Amino acid sequence: MRRMYFTVFSFVLLFSCQNNSKPPQKSSVIRVESKSQNKLHENDSKVYNFGSVSDLPKYPGGIQKFHIFLAKNYVVPKEVAEDEYLAGAVFATMIIEKDGTLSQIEILRDFGYGSGKELERVLKLCPKWIPATIDGEPVRCLYSIPYYIQ
Repeated sequence: MRRMYFTVFSFVLLFSCQNNSKPPQKSSVIRVESKSQNKLHENDSKVYNFGSVSDLPKYPGGIQKFHIFLAKNYVVPKEVAEDEYLAGAVFATMIIEKDGTLSQIEILRDFGYGSGKELERVLKLCPKWIPATIDGEPVRCLYSIPYYIQ
């Protein structure tokens, strides 16, 4: 009986290990490269990160001007302003679109008292950025910011 199981098992193993697929055939497709393959499509909705873009997105006037804009427009929550020991940071991500507008603003972490909602409100007021580029073409880019409140 053991011999019969061993024989059946051997045949199953033998037939299951055989490759019944045909060998690959040479393709008769000719690849034609055009200049448009290097260009990004207008409807490309891929979001790039910092490591994959040629030129990073820029706030008009530089990042110091962006911080000035945030400080000028951010209204510190009343509870935070009244308590000198209460401080914290709000972390947000946003997508800088091809036309420089901000979209998909998401508050990742805040310290309460409406601090995240206020940063979101201020970012929606933000003027257009200079978008990130790849090979001179504007692309969508993910951007992260921390905003510290003291």
